[in-house]
Amino acid sequence: MLKYTVVRRILAITLALPALLAGADSKTTFDTASIRVNPPETGFHFAVDSGSGGPGSADPGMFRCSKCTLATLIAKAFELQNYQFPARTSLPEGTFEIAATIPAGTTPAEFQTMLQTLLKERFGLTFHFAEKKMRGYRLVVAKNGSKLKESGNSPRPVAAENHEQHGFAGHNGLMIFNGSARYRGDHQSGADIARLLSDQFSLPVNDQTGLQGKYDVSLAWSGAVAHSGGNHAEATAAGGWGGAGHMEHGGGGAAGSGASTGEPSGPTLFDAVQEQLGLRLVSAEQVIARIFTIDHVDSLPTAN
Repeated sequence: MLKYTVVRRILAITLALPALLAGADSKTTFDTASIRVNPPETGFHFAVDSGSGGPGSADPGMFRCSKCTLATLIAKAFELQNYQFPARTSLPEGTFEIAATIPAGTTPAEFQTMLQTLLKERFGLTFHFAEKKMRGYRLVVAKNGSKLKESGNSPRPVAAENHEQHGFAGHNGLMIFNGSARYRGDHQSGADIARLLSDQFSLPVNDQTGLQGKYDVSLAWSGAVAHSGGNHAEATAAGGWGGAGHMEHGGGGAAGSGASTGEPSGPTLFDAVQEQLGLRLVSAEQVIARIFTIDHVDSLPTAN
């Protein structure tokens, strides 16, 4: 009996060894990371980009973020949507120049861990998630069917859209000006569209379209959605991981803010989703949301 027990334990350890070794090899920190504090800015300015480089980008070995707010860095590190991060508007207003070298072969999940480690070690970030019941939406296919077109192997040419109609240049991402907005994205899933809408409403949007492909999305609408006030122009360019990045002004307002100075023309976001994409937003009550709560964070990083 004793011999059988010993053999069984040896077998269990042997079977678990590959997983233990894999855990030991997982990457949790950048090779090097530099954070430089920018001097304060006054007046109107585009204060942040969403960062470039990293796994899946053209520069997988380097992550850079120029004029990056603490709120943007936290949102990227934990893949937070606006509704999950209500504290972002109360964070310090300073911006940073960040340059971090990434170990070869780093996965997207490991990259997320590296950003989180950077925040914990350099800004003293401590946090927790709390569940909260809130209203939200379900994204479904409209009665007459989806109008989305599946993506090809190459990016769409700029001429594929009538950009002059909406007053925006032809680049991927979200742009908002004087209460009018346009989003353009290639190779987007139903979940990607739901995330875009969730960030605009600052409420959960669950993808229930059942769509399995990747689609080229063009969406234009008018009128403020979830936020208001501040300066009247914002633009967001696609980040290094294929989604719309955040670009902020002043004190870390969320992407999607921007109020019109006059009467906006064109469809609301609700109507645009149905008319232009063939999808529909259905109100849902008592959605369980995971809210990111900051226990402590320093306004300035430790020295490089």
